[in-house]
Amino acid sequence: MTDETRERIALFRYRLISPVLAEPARQQNEYFRAQAQNVHQVPGREAPRRFAVSTLKRYLKLYRKGGFDALKPKARTDRGRPRRLKGEAWEAVCRVCEQHPTWSVQRLYEELADRCLLGEPPIVYNTLLRLVRKDGLLHAPARTDVRKRFERDAVNELWVCDFMHGPQVKYGPRSRKAILCAIIDDHSRLIVGHGFFVSETVTVLTEVLKEALGAYGIPKRFYVDNGSAFSADLLAKACATLGISLIHSKPYDSPSRGKIERYFRTVRQRFLPDVVGTLTLDELNFSFSSWLGEHYHHHHHRGIDMTPIDRYQASAGKVDLRRLSALELDRAFLVRHERVVANDATISFQGKTYEVPPAYIRQRVELRHPVGEPEALVLYDNGEQVANLKLVNVRENARTFCPTEASDKMSFADGKVAP
Repeated sequence: MTDETRERIALFRYRLISPVLAEPARQQNEYFRAQAQNVHQVPGREAPRRFAVSTLKRYLKLYRKGGFDALKPKARTDRGRPRRLKGEAWEAVCRVCEQHPTWSVQRLYEELADRCLLGEPPIVYNTLLRLVRKDGLLHAPARTDVRKRFERDAVNELWVCDFMHGPQVKYGPRSRKAILCAIIDDHSRLIVGHGFFVSETVTVLTEVLKEALGAYGIPKRFYVDNGSAFSADLLAKACATLGISLIHSKPYDSPSRGKIERYFRTVRQRFLPDVVGTLTLDELNFSFSSWLGEHYHHHHHRGIDMTPIDRYQASAGKVDLRRLSALELDRAFLVRHERVVANDATISFQGKTYEVPPAYIRQRVELRHPVGEPEALVLYDNGEQVANLKLVNVRENARTFCPTEASDKMSFADGKVAP
């Protein structure tokens, strides 16, 4: 019986006896005999009941002696504790808690189950949890990792990025799982970069980041986890070139990226249920972009008490957004490779053959290309751009080939006198 129910029963009893509290005994007896003929609905009981005159007199006596609290039903002496745990069984539980005060309730429950100290039949975990908390039997060490809610003062102060696994999409002859890469602005909750892909690589990440930088400017901080894509040298070099502080969260600490995780939950609850059938990757990205522009960015956000687009625009007008040209962004996100130039002044890259200036024959050279454009190879020497490489055109080379000159070169190379 709860305290509220006991309170209601005491109030019900008071109302039965209150009319004759100040009356003489004769009138009290007449009143109680009349009430004994009636049926009363007692709080906390389904069936109505009658009260004997002696019961009503006992209520009056209790009230005069102890006041209103005396009318309350007596609580169980083992209140709040299951009857399967009493006496020695409960004392045994308390002793285990005293011996191991820093244990978790889960570990305590497992230990008590192993010792058969949970009663017969055993009490459930939630019952033990309630008892332990009520009596303060365990004293877990104070947490030192308390996380407080925070928010940056302006847009582009902090961007947070992560991946989310999405639905199946048509990709070539078979289906693949789509993976969403998204970047959220901490201050406005605006999604500054996004895209569904079929992989979770640094190439995907840098494509999304490069597009976000071109559209919204350069952030001061870029907060990511410790996945392979976020730990790649390409991302670190790009951030170093652009002057962005690259920050990695602690391993397995997804709550530190709570805003992007909360956004992913919104995507699962509001966008994905409307995705009907298996779409292609392009169709999924088109639908997602439409949903962002028409719904999420213009929908009231409880965390900021306004829409993300309104908050972004209000803040963007008060700060200087640092922007770079497309060429500067391309240079910051150049992917680097090394190759050894063959004797015919060519290098092989991703199954294709490119021409290299003859001066670099048998040398190890550095190649760079923009993210997502591996065919746009550029030769670098000591950090300086030397030439844009082009594919070998064997037919064009054949038209400029002179057999006599080639024979002379071969003769001199063999140590013979040319004719």
